[in-house]
Order: sequence, then structure tokens, then C-alpha cells
Amino acid sequence: MTYAAMETQASPLRLGLIGSPNSGKTTLFNALTGLRAKVGNYPGVTVERREGSLDLSGRPAVVMDLPGTYSLDPISPDEAVVCRVIAGEIQGVSAPDALVVVADACSLERSLLLIAQVLIEERPTCLVLTMMDELAARGGSLDIQRLEDALGIPIVPVVGHRGLGIRQLRECLTAPETWSQPPVLPPSDRSALSAWVDSVMTACHAQKPARHAIT
Repeated sequence: MTYAAMETQASPLRLGLIGSPNSGKTTLFNALTGLRAKVGNYPGVTVERREGSLDLSGRPAVVMDLPGTYSLDPISPDEAVVCRVIAGEIQGVSAPDALVVVADACSLERSLLLIAQVLIEERPTCLVLTMMDELAARGGSLDIQRLEDALGIPIVPVVGHRGLGIRQLRECLTAPETWSQPPVLPPSDRSALSAWVDSVMTACHAQKPARHAIT
């Protein structure tokens, strides 16, 4: 299927996967879409574009594997593309209807800046926590229900390379219009974000994992 065909289908749900490099985002994309993916470049730039079709209990969807980014304050062409896609500013590329933030559970604190910026967009958002097995293996932990309460959005833990949590994620993705939303948005002021990050980490009783041993 071509990108043009995807764009002209009868209103497929468009889901944007957003996360930092090495967050497990592309592994998750592959687990969701299998071989039903197309790879090319975004118009006018050499930034890779990856999209795949997905059937969600009879509801057609297109999953967009957005370029890896650490924040929505772009400092690279890849990050600029992410911001433009979300804003619907790239010709021929429809903006996502909902955003799926992918974060490595072992480095949740570093991901909270991006999570905060995405929540400020006030678009249906869920959080997928990857590397849950590694978090436990390295002695870390967090309370997912408390994290969900602190952020105000649905959270799905997965182990992408083993397929764990994928069925639950597909169920969640079926109806983003029903996802909960934060009662209070994170602060947009960078100087206040540090305190917000600390409050979220405290609320979910996060215990940081041990560092990888250097051999």
C-alpha cells in the first residue's frame, strides 16, 4: 500500500508513535504492524518516514513511527519533522489523531520532559512503558497505577521484543477518544518542569535501576 492510498482511505485512525532514540519505539512499531509497513522520506527532506497499517477490532488505523526526539523544542531536522507532523504542517501528511508516547521504563525521569510537552498539546495521549523486564532485572521499580494517576493518561507496560503487553496495547488503541486526560496540564515554563518531574517520580514511588556494569 502506498502513502497516497493510506491518505485517501475512509478516515483511518492515525496514531503517532513518539519517543526518544533507543526507547523501543521502532520495536513496538514492528510488533504492531508486522510486515504491513512502508518506508520512504518525508516530502522535501531526507528524514525517514515509516508508516504501517493496522486493524484494531475492525477499525482501520495507520501507525506513524515518528523520528526519535528528546523534546518538542527541535534542534535537528528529525526533531523539526516531528513537530511539523504533529502540527499538520507537512503537505500530504495528515496530523495524528492521537499520540502514543514510548518511554524506556529504566530512564523514565529523562522521558518526562517529552511527556510533559506532548500533554501540553492537549491531544489524546497514552504512554507505553518499554523495557519493563530490564527495569526489574536491574532492581528498579515503579507503581504504574500511581504513575497513571499522576499523569492523568492511560499507561500500558510492554516488553516489545517478547510481544508482552501488545494485545493490551491494541485494545487501548482501539478508542483513543475515550482516553483519560490530565485534570491539570504540566507547566510550560521550563523552570517549573523540574519540580513537576520530581513530583511525578515521587508519586509513582519510582526506584531507579542500577547502572549497567562496565565490563
